[in-house]
Amino acid sequence: MTPHPTPAPAPAPEAAQLWAVPSRSRDLEWSVRLLGCAIAVLVTDPTAWLSRPPIDLLLPLLAVVGAWFAAPPLTARPVASGFRWYTRLARHRNTAFAVGCVLLAAANRPPGWLAACDTALLLTYLLCVDAVAAGPPGARLVRRPLALLTAYGASALVLTAALLPVAATGTWARLLAALALGASGAAVAGAVWVRRDRT
Repeated sequence: MTPHPTPAPAPAPEAAQLWAVPSRSRDLEWSVRLLGCAIAVLVTDPTAWLSRPPIDLLLPLLAVVGAWFAAPPLTARPVASGFRWYTRLARHRNTAFAVGCVLLAAANRPPGWLAACDTALLLTYLLCVDAVAAGPPGARLVRRPLALLTAYGASALVLTAALLPVAATGTWARLLAALALGASGAAVAGAVWVRRDRT
């Protein structure tokens, strides 16, 4: 007689929970990827698309393609076998994406309201990436209202200083910009101090 195969044991509740985590993480990664694609479109100033030559429309397309591959949160660093540029780029693709968005926005000189949207969405992207890549500590930081207030407040101060018309303020423009940068630095330092105090 051939022995009947032993039925596989039912998975424990802990195992079921472990299988559910990657699904939620994948959903969040897709959300961050779509957010990155939206930022890539906005930093190319879509309000000026119609006034540009058709060849210039390749820039938003390339930006979206780059965002599709670079925007998802990097939860595990690839093993670096050397100092080749593509290896280092793969290890820091989220940072490279954020820097590229800033450079594109600065090169296209968007209107003030669009610059504010770009700043808010880019900061939201960075916070989401930290929440995914840093694990529970990063998620706890995002749930703290004081940390979010200081982050968005510092960004608003710097953006306000950047949008001030130099001709209207004259010699006071640099002083106002320096004060805004100092206040934003103090806000970031306060957020880091709060994080260390509560962890």
